[in-house]
Amino acid sequence: MKEKNTKNLKLKIIAVLFATSLWMISININDPYQSKDYTVSVQLLNMNSMNSAGKYVEVVNGSDVISVRVRGNRSVMDSFGVNNITATADLNEMDGNNRVPIKLSTVKTSGSKIESVRSNDSYVEVKVEEIKRIQKRLEVITKNAPGDGYILGKVTTEQNALKISGPESAVALVDKAVVNFDLANATDDVSMLLPVELYDAEGNRIQDHRLTTSINEVQCLASILTMKEVPVVVTVKGEAAKGYGFTEEILCEPSSVWVAAKASQLRGLKQLEIEGAVDIQGATKDVVTTLELREYLPENVIVADSSTNGKVEVIAKIEETFTKNIEVEAKEIQIVNVPEGIKAEHQNKEKKYTVEVTGFLSKEKELDPQKLKAKVDILGYMNKKNMLEILDGTYDMDVIMEFPEGVWLENEVRAEIKLGKK
Repeated sequence: MKEKNTKNLKLKIIAVLFATSLWMISININDPYQSKDYTVSVQLLNMNSMNSAGKYVEVVNGSDVISVRVRGNRSVMDSFGVNNITATADLNEMDGNNRVPIKLSTVKTSGSKIESVRSNDSYVEVKVEEIKRIQKRLEVITKNAPGDGYILGKVTTEQNALKISGPESAVALVDKAVVNFDLANATDDVSMLLPVELYDAEGNRIQDHRLTTSINEVQCLASILTMKEVPVVVTVKGEAAKGYGFTEEILCEPSSVWVAAKASQLRGLKQLEIEGAVDIQGATKDVVTTLELREYLPENVIVADSSTNGKVEVIAKIEETFTKNIEVEAKEIQIVNVPEGIKAEHQNKEKKYTVEVTGFLSKEKELDPQKLKAKVDILGYMNKKNMLEILDGTYDMDVIMEFPEGVWLENEVRAEIKLGKK
């Protein structure tokens, strides 16, 4: 029996191999095997868990894009594409060299058969950094000037700060957050939605996809103001020291300034009045004061002249004075404006009146007692006293005297004038 089973054994084996070969040949002729290469992006798993742990993971050297070779029957490969390949790398499996192993799999179609899926790339290489978060004040940079006769007032933004986050090395480069506001030829308020830009310390713009900001754009409003030039008017307070006087002369540098506000606020502004800003109390020489104009400007009005630096220098002129007594004879005092039908004359033409005169020392030479003009105004007196008619009698009337500029009368002088009907 054994001999029967083993008889022609070699021929039987050859027959089986030949049949198998014929089958394989038949298959390869009808549905041959073939290989195709695909470029596949590796999906990183558990990225959120790394971010939650304060870690920023970044692929280096483009190692998350790999070449994959797939081998299978032609009938399968004809309908096979890159979307049928899944490549993943689980960050929880990262080794000490920051390498994450790649796992490949395929999504098979019905009746398909894939012989192999291979890649020469086994790992995704990553760089791991701490996530850093900072906050920056939002800076508005304006460029180009408003139209002629206008100036930029206040610039406001909906938000004045933003938060920036990303890998520590990238965040460390951020020096400031900026919005650029173009105001070319503006004559009215400007409102715009502007993008937020990041810059380094050297003024280079940073465009790094690894950085995220709490806002990407912000609404900005620029107030455009009308300009106007107005004179500066300053008054003093106090009195100079005894023997000195204020000449009433105030020098301002500059004497006028450009201010700016809304047009409606400037219409009634004729001059910038600064009352009692210079204290001359006890002064024996010129008083020099520097004034901050913004302290005296009406609300919502600003200084528009950058050359003044918002200040004005004021000089109040103080001079030494003299005092002397001058005698004026009654006959030298003119009587003027006498009503018709009224006779007016000095009660005593020989009487002398003592006049105390004070003036600035520089004006003393201009005071000539012989050329002084003095008068009594009858109608002026009647108006002052509300007199409708004059009764006969003697009246004490103010003597009006004319002095050179810078000289004045210290005491009141009254002349005795006799009035009566002609």
